[in-house]
Amino acid sequence: MGVKKAAKQPKRRFSITRLFWRTVIAGATLAAILIVLLIGYITFWPFEVRPQELTTTVLGDDGNVLTTIFVENRTAVKLEDISGQFLQAVVAVEDARFYQHPGIDIIRLAKVILINIKERSFAQGASTITQQLARELYLTQDKNFVRKIREAIIALQLERHLSKQEILEMYVSQVYMGHGLYGIQNAAQFYFGKDADELNLAQASLLAGVIQIPEVYSPYNNWNAARRRQKIVLDRMVLVGAITRQQADQAYADEQSVRPIKHSGTQLSASYVKQAIVTHLGSRFLNGSQYAYRGGLTIETTINRELQLAAEQAVREGIDYLDSLNQGKFLLKNADGTPYAEVALVALDPRSGEIKAMVGGKSSREYARNRVYLSDHHPGSTFKPFLYAEALLTGKVTLGTPVLCGPVEFQIPGQENPWVPKDFGGKYHDAELTIREAITVSDNVIAAKVMNDVGPENVVELAQSLGFPLGPQNAVLALALGSAEVSPLDMAVGYATLSNGGYKVSPVMITKVEDQQSRVWESTGAAEPTRVLDERVAYLLTDALQDVLTTEGTGHPVLRWYSDSRAAAKTGTTENNEGKVNSAWLAGYTPDLVTVVYVGADIPQQAITNAANTGGGGIAGAIWGRFMNKAQKVLPNTPLRPVPEGIVKHEICKSTGQLATRACPPELRVEELYLQEYAPTETCSEHGTVPGQDDKDKPWWWFLFPNWPPGLLLLHTA
Repeated sequence: MGVKKAAKQPKRRFSITRLFWRTVIAGATLAAILIVLLIGYITFWPFEVRPQELTTTVLGDDGNVLTTIFVENRTAVKLEDISGQFLQAVVAVEDARFYQHPGIDIIRLAKVILINIKERSFAQGASTITQQLARELYLTQDKNFVRKIREAIIALQLERHLSKQEILEMYVSQVYMGHGLYGIQNAAQFYFGKDADELNLAQASLLAGVIQIPEVYSPYNNWNAARRRQKIVLDRMVLVGAITRQQADQAYADEQSVRPIKHSGTQLSASYVKQAIVTHLGSRFLNGSQYAYRGGLTIETTINRELQLAAEQAVREGIDYLDSLNQGKFLLKNADGTPYAEVALVALDPRSGEIKAMVGGKSSREYARNRVYLSDHHPGSTFKPFLYAEALLTGKVTLGTPVLCGPVEFQIPGQENPWVPKDFGGKYHDAELTIREAITVSDNVIAAKVMNDVGPENVVELAQSLGFPLGPQNAVLALALGSAEVSPLDMAVGYATLSNGGYKVSPVMITKVEDQQSRVWESTGAAEPTRVLDERVAYLLTDALQDVLTTEGTGHPVLRWYSDSRAAAKTGTTENNEGKVNSAWLAGYTPDLVTVVYVGADIPQQAITNAANTGGGGIAGAIWGRFMNKAQKVLPNTPLRPVPEGIVKHEICKSTGQLATRACPPELRVEELYLQEYAPTETCSEHGTVPGQDDKDKPWWWFLFPNWPPGLLLLHTA
């Protein structure tokens, strides 16, 4: 029995019927689309071209870009300022018939419809450059038929209202380029550190390839994928006649040219600078905040990039250092393990008031509280120099005046119990200190006594002239210890007056605001400084405040990170009702820079540390010292102001504040500076002198044995 042969399968023949129905379906679909487009086109009239959301550029004090403010990080650029080869590459790979179609490529659309019907999917797309622009400006990224119809309608409208050049210009500024960047200018800067008009063919073709799937074809994310896509772009450019095969091969071989640049690991945040700008524009102009984020403004500022970066690093490193102390237990933390301590740092030029650096907190979020401007902080002892300024000015005390630090009570009108000031930690020195020494060790009792003698209302009046927002309600004895609420910026302006020889400056950060049409919204220069304090008093206080940054002063912890013989500073600490540190300050300056650092809790009465005997020098100083050390390397080493006329120097006895005699113990004899009109004229009344004798009448052995008891000298003269 033979084996049956399998029946021969008939060859599949070309079906005219199948082709007919495919053509009918495609034609009907295309006709339906055209009808809907026509109806939509009429319905949508009139049509307004939506402006792009553009990035606001913030410039530093050197005129270079400091940071940007945006919803979408986009910088508009004119077509003539873009590499022609990039434009050719984009057209070649994204929409080869861009200059021929009216916004919709009917030929390409018909081909895609046939392919999608055959594949029974929407895998193929036919969006032109104009359609892509329409989608980016007006629509979402949803993949559905309705959105495609709307996209096509808007594309037709765009073509009617804009030229091809305008559409292409908007497209290359609108398109997403990965890493949070929009537009070719930002992409060229980010990937290659160039402007858009400086791209060569290799770089232009690679960036044109990024557009399709930015996070996949970014050379940072996937080098090999980016190179494969670049090859496709170059081949398309050859196919459409934009370049020759030789040019394409040479561009692809130039691998080194398309290696993306390396970005610094330490990036500038400037989040609080940006927040201050947005707040300022919102208060000055209608919809100013929106323009800051979307309007593509150019804003010139006084911020110095190096100092701003140093400030951000100092805050970060300083908080980390404090958090590491005592095995991570130095800073008190909330339930989430976050320290209660918050931070503010502001630095300005004392000669002009220009703000050079600003950090308003630990967070880098742009909507966080900017504590630099918030006037809800008690400055503690950092306010004392302004009390002593009034006292020195009126001659109530001199730097050499001795005052007893011991228990004292002050009766306050309207209060049942007297006010009993104590030094930090609830102690007393139980000794007489000169005013210079009281400043150096930040003695509270002596400050309270001087305030009582000077009169709080007079100190408030002086403080107001220095820029502090004080009123009659602040005229209390406790003002000597910083009871008034001020902002770190207020404190910086006050200390700038001391650094600037008694001239007050007005703080300024924004100097110019200009829009896309080159219209100047605002232009502000530094105001002329005004004399508010005797330059001699400013000099005396500066000289005394330099002692704070010595081993004897409360600022001595700063010496671990920073040392400068020109620097003057004052520490400050406030405590809650339980005697725990609630905030710490350090305000100081050189002739080039005033810097104020505040570290404290946002929650009233919340302690930031349980550590005892740790004040502003140990807490705020950990940030202030780090920042000033970095700033010292950036700024010029401007010498101190010369000694003003009317300042005299005398050797005094610290025990009495009077002119020292040979009889005064050497450890009590010091040289001190005075306002000429308040300089001591009497010799020491405690240790005595030789009646009727001065140095020229003394015997020769007096100069060899100046500390012999006065009695022996009297015997000799007898």
